[in-house]
Amino acid sequence: MKTELAQARLSAAVLASSRWLCWPSWGLLALVALASPPALWLPLCAAVALWQAWLGWRLQLDAALLRTLDSAGTLEELDLSLSRLFGRDLAGRSLEARQRGMARLLRGFLLATGLCWLLGLAGLLAGRM
Repeated sequence: MKTELAQARLSAAVLASSRWLCWPSWGLLALVALASPPALWLPLCAAVALWQAWLGWRLQLDAALLRTLDSAGTLEELDLSLSRLFGRDLAGRSLEARQRGMARLLRGFLLATGLCWLLGLAGLLAGRM
């Protein structure tokens, strides 16, 4: 359990640190909205920024759940709390399986971040031409 707890703490720290990647996206979106005439770039950038924000929220939720593993004690107790909150049975996944899911979520978040920044920069450049 001590190794699992250390892994959970490290994973929580990594996931929590990702929240700062959302701020440049919203700044780029604002710049695209102000700098260029309404075009295809703005709705695309906004849609990807919303996708990124949703994935970021999910990462923060997972980070918070991993941090509560310290006080909850076991995965079973955490699953029981989540089942009561969401009204469905969420038990039976190991920490490794949960971390694989979190890694997929983090990769999706990084993809959304890169895409949002790329679209924002493309929109800024297109507005200058």
